[in-house]
Amino acid sequence: MLTSGMTRLLVAGLAAFPLMKDDGDGVGVSAQPFNYLIWADEKPRRASAVPAGGKPKVTCSYRRWWYANDLKKESANAPDPDRPLSTEQPKEGAWYEVRCSDGYRNIVWIKNRKSTAAIRERLARRAYERIPISAPKVLTAPPRGREGLVGLPHWFYLAQGEWVSKSKRLHAGGVWAEATATPQRMTVETGDGHTLVCAGPGTTYDSSRPAALQRSTCSHRYVQPAHAHRATVSVTWRGTWHGSGGAGGALPPITRSVTFPVRVVEAQALVTKG
Repeated sequence: MLTSGMTRLLVAGLAAFPLMKDDGDGVGVSAQPFNYLIWADEKPRRASAVPAGGKPKVTCSYRRWWYANDLKKESANAPDPDRPLSTEQPKEGAWYEVRCSDGYRNIVWIKNRKSTAAIRERLARRAYERIPISAPKVLTAPPRGREGLVGLPHWFYLAQGEWVSKSKRLHAGGVWAEATATPQRMTVETGDGHTLVCAGPGTTYDSSRPAALQRSTCSHRYVQPAHAHRATVSVTWRGTWHGSGGAGGALPPITRSVTFPVRVVEAQALVTKG
């Protein structure tokens, strides 16, 4: 500590000859035979005038100082001032020149800290990955395992409780994020070259009611018999998240599928003489 109350910050030091003199504000650079010396006088901040009933209005700006990948706070190797600033994010931190409206100026080492926004988004993605979304449980009419008839509608619909949103919340200290997966559409590849896109889970078939009085919102009429069509039903989920501080956004969609056989036969008419 100097007697004047000023602290000298040395980034690298060897016998130096002047390259850039101190312009009176306490910051300068000297050249070394093989590198450079970056230094600054750390001056205590002068108290700013305090408006009645308010706080000092002091603003500061930070500018990345010359950066080298191997430069650390105690490093003996200073970076080259003639080298442009690296576009890579320093892993541990970097030197910054700070200038404040109250006259304060210094070169300081600032460690990297993940921003709250980045933490929230990472929590949201992790929560989204942990939402249990399995292959859809699909029912049909006629029921799966039984034969359908050519020309009659073959119903596809999801079991009860399948078409509901699912959420997961994670915390990290005072920061939190909640991800939600919401079913958006059901797609049926019928196995005979057709594709159905249904906006909902389909209509549940009620075996206690006459078939003529029921209507399906997701059905297909097969026109050719087949021992076993391979039908594939997929459900696509839309992802969203929200978190502390009112943040939120969209997440990539998730699709889960199941494939099963559908057998279709022709109706046989029995003709008798009477």
